[in-house]
Amino acid sequence: MKRILIALPLVALVTLTFSGAVAQTTSLTGDWTGESICFGNNPSCHDEKVVYHISIDPTDPTKVKIAADKIVDGKPDPMGVIDLKYDSARQTLTGELQNSRFHGVWEFTVKGNIIEGGLYVPPNRATGRKIRVQKNESIRKEPSMTQHATGTFEVKMTPADDKSEDKSLGRMTIAKEWHGDLEGASTGQMLTGGDVTKGSAGYVAIEKFTGTLNGRKGSFILQHSATMTRGAGQLTITVVPDSGTDQLKGISGKLGIKIENGKHSYEFDYSLE
Repeated sequence: MKRILIALPLVALVTLTFSGAVAQTTSLTGDWTGESICFGNNPSCHDEKVVYHISIDPTDPTKVKIAADKIVDGKPDPMGVIDLKYDSARQTLTGELQNSRFHGVWEFTVKGNIIEGGLYVPPNRATGRKIRVQKNESIRKEPSMTQHATGTFEVKMTPADDKSEDKSLGRMTIAKEWHGDLEGASTGQMLTGGDVTKGSAGYVAIEKFTGTLNGRKGSFILQHSATMTRGAGQLTITVVPDSGTDQLKGISGKLGIKIENGKHSYEFDYSLE
């Protein structure tokens, strides 16, 4: 028993350490763009625009792969895969390049959204290439200024066919017609729980809007989460990230609902990339 009690904290420590390393290395995954510049007297070497596609081994977060492309006439030209070892404490990536004609050492330093380093030739560590790449996400366009949309909608709630004997749980389908800055229709599903007779309940829902927003055509998905505690309600409705299509691609935002005299209205604060 004593051995088991000692082993449990050790297992937890190993798990936490591994999870932390995965979290750090995961920030490396993705596409990185930059330049690879030649150094030294090597006439066969050429400066290159490069894109590095970085991935990690899910079973070992210290193992990193770079699938390297050079850009030729505006198109990617694969150059091969580089296997590297990641040191999370030093924030470095290192590996070897070995073939019948050449032996070199890759060394990179990770500085947030920048990776810098190069290819060095032993035994005197002569510089063969200097490389600097930046993670593509860091140079994405910022969203535009927040915009405001208002209008009204009609909603129809229909109980689902798979009725439960448990009266505290329910499922319904949603159908809405939107007017105003939002013009179109949405459909979705809602799950409910609680006892409204006591003034306490909750619901979650997903609905997909299709139509126009201030003249822009497309669709996006709304996620609902609501809780009512003895009559006091709290509702959050947000746009699901990356759910926008067509002219509404890149949309984000939050939607609020008001009910007055049985009529529904909305206020929608949103941004478009």
